[in-house]
Amino acid sequence: MEGYLTVESAKIAAIQDSGRLGYEHYGICDNGAVDMYAYLAGNALVGNATAQPAIEITAFDFDMTSTIDIPICITGAPADLKINSDPVQPWSTLLLPAGKVLSVSHIRKGLRVYIAIGGGIDAPKVLGSCALDTIINLGKRLVSGQKLRLKNEDAAKSIQCRIANPEVIPHYGSPWNIRVCDGPDIEIFKDSFTGFYEATYKISPVSNHIGIRLSGPPVKKFYPKEILSRGVGIGSIEVFPTGQAVVLHRGRTVTAGYPIIGVVPLIDLDMIGQARPGDEVHFSHLSIKEAKKLYYDRFSRLPYRR
Repeated sequence: MEGYLTVESAKIAAIQDSGRLGYEHYGICDNGAVDMYAYLAGNALVGNATAQPAIEITAFDFDMTSTIDIPICITGAPADLKINSDPVQPWSTLLLPAGKVLSVSHIRKGLRVYIAIGGGIDAPKVLGSCALDTIINLGKRLVSGQKLRLKNEDAAKSIQCRIANPEVIPHYGSPWNIRVCDGPDIEIFKDSFTGFYEATYKISPVSNHIGIRLSGPPVKKFYPKEILSRGVGIGSIEVFPTGQAVVLHRGRTVTAGYPIIGVVPLIDLDMIGQARPGDEVHFSHLSIKEAKKLYYDRFSRLPYRR
């Protein structure tokens, strides 16, 4: 029997991978899974030799079935997970039997859940990636009734039970404590850092994979308010002339013209991407050297890195 998944119910979901790399000089940003660690960890736990396309579910419930037995692993934000009526555990290898319904509901303490599939999904790629890019309309959101072909129909025959150690599972939930490294505009904000790091911010509802807007005390005492447009890195925290800030995420445009008060390093970029509208955020300073060490300590536990 041909192996494929059927999306029984979906509101906001997409197939994601590690991103569309190497095209920023053409104005095409990376994108890919917002919580990259959860995406990579799921692939590792399900036994994929390389990171394969996975399903990213945002905020709302999701149901799917398979025509064949397949190994899966569910990671990311806490949620209620069931196969038919039986609860199942996240961050571990599971077998989804043919014809049974995997349901993800009540996503909480975070915004996104990932379903990694043993062998992967046969998703069409553009410029080497199936990642969703809403700016230039690459990739596709999943819709109810959609069928997805599986890559490896024999994956279930070699399934091995893998369970993540609790110490490697991130802590999700508000308040989010997000670390920030120095950005390129230290001099512009030399009189602003104390207020920025002491403030409590909330995640604005006007947030997505392009940028996470912050509501709270405006950043003060900085000049100039605008600069010449230039390339900006993922994680950059731009400050508008009003003093309000936005954290640029994986779907950001590659250039911008506002000063940058700091950069969220990869070690915490996943977490800020999981923050829900209304959640509280506190920032603390982290040196680039410390950020590198923390990154390698976490991702070295995986068989591959982003």
